[in-house]
Amino acid sequence: MFTTERTRAEFLIGAWLIDLIVPPDLGGSLLGNLQPQMLREADVLNAGRRRNAILEPRRSAKTTGLWCVLLGRCYMRPVYMAGYSMMTTAKKTTERFRLDLVGPIERAWPNPKTRPVKLINSNGFERIEFHNGSVLAILSPEGDAIRSGAYDLLVLDEGGEPEPEKWAIVVSAVVPAFDTRGPNAQLVIAGTGGRYRTGSYFWRVLHMESAGVLRYGVPDDVDPDSLETWEGGVRDITDAIHPGLDGLTNLAIIGENFPDLGAALFAREYLGHFGDEHGTTTLFSASGWQKGMQPGEPPEGITDAALALAIHPHGLWVSIAVAWHVTGPTDLATAAWELDGATVTEPHIGFKLVHHQRDMEGIEEILLSFARRLNAPIVYDHGASQTRAAIERLSARAYPRPEFTPYQFSDAKVAAAQLVAAIEAGTVWHWAQAPIEKAAAIAVRRSVGQGFLIGLPKGDDGADVTPLEAVALALDALPDRPIQSLTPADAIQWND
Repeated sequence: MFTTERTRAEFLIGAWLIDLIVPPDLGGSLLGNLQPQMLREADVLNAGRRRNAILEPRRSAKTTGLWCVLLGRCYMRPVYMAGYSMMTTAKKTTERFRLDLVGPIERAWPNPKTRPVKLINSNGFERIEFHNGSVLAILSPEGDAIRSGAYDLLVLDEGGEPEPEKWAIVVSAVVPAFDTRGPNAQLVIAGTGGRYRTGSYFWRVLHMESAGVLRYGVPDDVDPDSLETWEGGVRDITDAIHPGLDGLTNLAIIGENFPDLGAALFAREYLGHFGDEHGTTTLFSASGWQKGMQPGEPPEGITDAALALAIHPHGLWVSIAVAWHVTGPTDLATAAWELDGATVTEPHIGFKLVHHQRDMEGIEEILLSFARRLNAPIVYDHGASQTRAAIERLSARAYPRPEFTPYQFSDAKVAAAQLVAAIEAGTVWHWAQAPIEKAAAIAVRRSVGQGFLIGLPKGDDGADVTPLEAVALALDALPDRPIQSLTPADAIQWND
């Protein structure tokens, strides 16, 4: 099913019923102020997919467009059962019903006897009844309220808000709600970005190949640094993706909200960005970390190695790491095999910290000494602002100027995945160094799009994972690194 004259008429009838939802000073008529994204919502739903996700920013008329579809279908389709709920609170859902539906309809038809629909405005039983037996029910965002009905179309608004635990309850109720309504029944989850990816059913439906999706938002793997400041990237991103700038709001008004909301909340509300506060997947397994652990102290005198720098986002910690090709065995088993004439072909590389400190004082001179000693370019994450600033200071002061190898956001994701794959495969050797051991025990996978970076543990912004960040860059930059090839499962953080 796709948009036809009939389904477009349904949408327009829905807009006619709540035409006075638009204030007089803004034109006073919804039919005279329809927005393109509202029609796109209808087009997506008219495709007939069973699960649908609508991701739109604040001030884009998202919910108004959904009301038009709900009301129009109920008006035109006999015995059509529709439901609407906001995934926040029952009170908010009721307020939305009274402001968006009851108010405009009562103003257009003050006499209940002449209204084209019947309004039931009773606490806990709010609904609209139609002449053809159809009903639009306003539901509490609780599993029992949804489970008690059967729906042809069910809209769950504010889909970015629920905690993962609440989603688990609601999803268990949603599935039975469609059991008796046939193959054309539809679920719609709508909203702005959310705090969670892991455990969010909204996030999951947004990424289902079989779902109908309308998405106004930044890519999953957007560079987080581009979302930090209004002039440093957020302004241009908002201008490019917000569908309501042509008629509903403007860039100046939205920009005034940025300092009040803060970067993270603004990104969710206006840029469709999902965080991952619930994501606490440990970076390495305990058994994987032990596979490549070598006895004794780290080797000294390494002269041919890749060199990398990593600095904490707030400049609290600094790590410099090297990675190199291991030329000889360090374990007795391998030595014995070689004495027996067996050729050990399994390749290995080693890594270690060469410098670790609290704060950034003097780091440029220390880094330069290692670069000159190894005659190696300095590898760093160009997207990390503190690291980039240190590199810029070094570049401006050093003569002769050392070589640099900047890694972009996508490169850093690959480096993180390569490190995890190599650790779990046991193809890298490492030695007990306290900063690395501590980082390995606390580091988590920080989900970014369909991949991950090395992340801080939840709620501990002062933690130090820079040793692993530096190691990952050094390993990836090592020429002909003999580590296991990545599979999709290694490089991609799948959402179950």
